[in-house]
Amino acid sequence: MNKKIIQGNETKKRIVDCARKLFVEKGYNNVTVDEIINEANSSKGGFYTHFKTKEDLIYNMVPMVDEVYTDFFKPDRNYQNTMEEIAAFIGYVFSVMEKEIGLEFMSVIYSSQIKDLSTVRFLTSPEREYYNRLKFLVDKAKKKEEIYSDLSAEEIVMILTTCIRGVIYDWCLRKGSFQLADYGMKLISMILNQLKTQTAN
Repeated sequence: MNKKIIQGNETKKRIVDCARKLFVEKGYNNVTVDEIINEANSSKGGFYTHFKTKEDLIYNMVPMVDEVYTDFFKPDRNYQNTMEEIAAFIGYVFSVMEKEIGLEFMSVIYSSQIKDLSTVRFLTSPEREYYNRLKFLVDKAKKKEEIYSDLSAEEIVMILTTCIRGVIYDWCLRKGSFQLADYGMKLISMILNQLKTQTAN
């Protein structure tokens, strides 16, 4: 890789990092391209070389968000069983959405994903770290026979993800009128308990 490409990638990452910081601090709609450029110590030419619009930045932030999920898997975390670990991971996801990304930015992300049928659905990409991590845990629970269900690991992950997205979407619609993590975990616990109660059948 030549020096020009390396510098271009570094500039792109710097712009994305600075934009995410500003979006979280000030709200997506309150941040201009000029502010992002100044924060990133870049130029308009540098910005528009990598991004067509401010919204285009959102698509480049998903990998950054997914990187946060890797922080959950630390060797110092101990759980009584895998189902408890799954619940803790999903609770961590809700916490990241609520505290690190924030209501306004999450609303923009969801809005950008459903505004028209031609939009790239990056949230549903099977390559995302979120899916890999959650499927790993569900596979682990099934192998340890903590989950007794005819559903495949992929189907269980899809059900859990649908519930997670539903809670986040409702949180956005209701303008953050409830605690995302607290309410979300009530619903997730119902689903996980249903999977566990099948053990007794």
